[in-house]
Amino acid sequence: MALSRRSVLAGAAAAAFAPRMARSQANLGRVRFAVDFVWQSNHSIWTLAQDNGLFTAEKVDVTVDRGYGSADNLTKLAAGALDVGLVDPNLLGKFNQENPNSQMTAVCIVYDAAPSAAVYLKSSGIKTMKDLEGRKVAVTDGSANVPLFKALCQINGVDPNKIEFLSVSPALRDTMVIQRRADVAVGFFTTSIINMAAAGIPKDDIGYFQYSKHGLALYSLSLVCKKDYCAANPQIVSAFVRGTIKGARAMLADPKAAVASIIKRDGLLKENVELERNELMNDGCLLTPWVRQHGISVVDRERFERTTGQVTELLGAAKPKMGDIYTDKYLPPVAERKIV
Repeated sequence: MALSRRSVLAGAAAAAFAPRMARSQANLGRVRFAVDFVWQSNHSIWTLAQDNGLFTAEKVDVTVDRGYGSADNLTKLAAGALDVGLVDPNLLGKFNQENPNSQMTAVCIVYDAAPSAAVYLKSSGIKTMKDLEGRKVAVTDGSANVPLFKALCQINGVDPNKIEFLSVSPALRDTMVIQRRADVAVGFFTTSIINMAAAGIPKDDIGYFQYSKHGLALYSLSLVCKKDYCAANPQIVSAFVRGTIKGARAMLADPKAAVASIIKRDGLLKENVELERNELMNDGCLLTPWVRQHGISVVDRERFERTTGQVTELLGAAKPKMGDIYTDKYLPPVAERKIV
C-alpha cells in the first residue's frame, strides 16, 4: 500500500508539472529582432515569417522592428535591448576588438552580395571612382555603408579627405542628388535607383559604383547576436535561423503577399515600387549563382576572410579569422538551406 501511495503521489506531481512542460515545449522563448533600416520589401523575409506563423511553428515568439543602421543595432545588441539584429558582418571584426565584453557573431549570412553602392547621375560628369574627389557625398551616420565607402575609396586610390561628406537622414540622401545639392548618395543601389526614377530621373542617367564590383566582394546583411546570448540560447537561435530561411522561401514564392506584409507596417509604401525593389534585391544580392547552387549562408572561408579583412584592416583594426565573427553551428544542414 505504501508503494502504491507513493506511485499515486508521483503521478499527481507529474500531472501538475505537465502543463509547465507543455508550455516550455510549445515556446522556446522570445526573440527581439530588428531589421537594418526603414521598412522595405526585402524585410518581408521576416514580416511574412511573422505573419504566416513560420516563427511560431519553430516555437519562438518573435517581434520584428525597423532598424536605424547596423551600428545602432550593434549598440542595442551589446546593451541587451535586442536579441538578434540584421547587421553588416564586415563591421564585426573592428567592433569585437573594441568591445571585448560584448563579442558579436554572425549566425547566418542572409545576402551573399552587398547592395552597397555609391549612386550618382551620369549627367554630373562622374565616370570613374577617381571622379568622386572634389564632390559632395550624402551619407547617413550610423550606416555601415559610410565606413565601407571610405574603405572602397582607399582600395580604388580615391582620397576621402578630398570628398565633402554631407550627413543627412536616409530619406534625404537620394533627394540631395536629385536636387543637385549632392553629387553622390551612399547607400543601397536597390533603394536609390527606385527613388531617383520615381522622382523623374531617367534610368539611363543613373549610374552607380557597386562595392562588390570595385574591389570589395563583400558578404552582406546577416543575422548577428552576442556570443554569450547564443551560448545561453542555442535552441532559440537555431529556431530563429530556420524561421528566417522559411521566410525567404515564402517571400520568393509569393512576392505580392510579401510586399503586403511590409505595407502593413508602413502604409505609405506603394506595391509596384516595393515589388520592383524586391526583385532588384533578390536578383542582385540574395539569389546569386553561388546561393542558387549551394544554398543560403554556405560561406567560402577564403572570400570571407579576405573581404572582412580588407574592411577591418582599412578601418584600423587587425584582420579577424572567420571563426572570430561567424559561426555555422546554429544553421540547419546544408541540404535544408536551399531557398530555390
